[in-house]
Amino acid sequence: MLGALIRTIGHFVYQPPAVPQDTPRTGPFGRLKIALVTDFFTAVSLSADARVRCMTPRNYRDILRNWRPDLVFVESAFHGVGGEWRYMLAKQPRSINWYRPGAIFALVRYARDRGIPTLFWNKDDGAFFDAFIDVARNFQYVFTTDSRCLPRYRQEVPADTTVGLLSMPYQPAFHHFTGFSFVRNEACFVGSYYRHILNERRQFLGMIFEACKSITLPLHVYDRNSNRLSHFLEFRFPADAGLHLHPQVPYTETGAVYKRYAISLNVNSITDSETMYSRRLLEILACGGILVTNSSPVVERSFRDFCHIVHDAPQARELLARLAAGPAHEDKERAAAGAAYVRSRHTWQHRLEQLADTVNF
Repeated sequence: MLGALIRTIGHFVYQPPAVPQDTPRTGPFGRLKIALVTDFFTAVSLSADARVRCMTPRNYRDILRNWRPDLVFVESAFHGVGGEWRYMLAKQPRSINWYRPGAIFALVRYARDRGIPTLFWNKDDGAFFDAFIDVARNFQYVFTTDSRCLPRYRQEVPADTTVGLLSMPYQPAFHHFTGFSFVRNEACFVGSYYRHILNERRQFLGMIFEACKSITLPLHVYDRNSNRLSHFLEFRFPADAGLHLHPQVPYTETGAVYKRYAISLNVNSITDSETMYSRRLLEILACGGILVTNSSPVVERSFRDFCHIVHDAPQARELLARLAAGPAHEDKERAAAGAAYVRSRHTWQHRLEQLADTVNF
């Protein structure tokens, strides 16, 4: 099976960052025990607020039986911490998996048999609703980042499943405002580039790349996939865009990038949702970054007072040229207000409070 072969190769090629395991924290959820199947960003973020253990297809029985978590939290993971769940949650073509991997279904049954609440969060709705719906059907609690998907989940999951909205949060332990100390009147982008999916996302980035090139504004890209073999394929940034490409920055250190450059770029992959936005948007705002982003209903409604929303190429060139001379006082005021706004309502602690009210842990 190709998926299993790729996972095996990945263990030799990649050196995944570590997530602190079962470490008590201060704060209201410092003793809460959460057993996770998530990608690294979510796992390390939750580990700053609660005690976590990262489950794999090999260790989940031991964790659930002997550690006895208060909650099983599974997200729409494409790799899992350390790549242990690569190709095992999202639907895959037969060329990747000849049969449906059963570990996640066995894990949920094992947890439910022991009375441990099971929660699934699709952080990638609505683009990847169909990819994860088979997994989501097995959980007691199902949450989505896109309110448009709520009716679809209620139609697809069992009648006794609780369905709700859980918007993207950020972790202030890693992204927080410390005043303004920009050292480069240049632009940065921390993230990924997709060559064959999410077309609107690619088109917006292409417009921004061209705008920066046309006004000779240096754009520094910290490639989130620089350590992956697919960096040379699906995730390859365009060679003719005039970008200054850098290797990935450890996730917990990306805040320093947003504080270094006078312009921080965001792109929302979903542009027609009232609730779905990128995690990066919150993280830039939390650091007091001067945020330039594409438009979407939720950005226009909830974040427009704290960032610059770009709709077309002429506007992009004009805005970026102005910011390249250095952020104005008004730009910094908006950014500082944005940092206070997201800290007041969009942290992981806020989301855990919401989950506690629903799941009663």
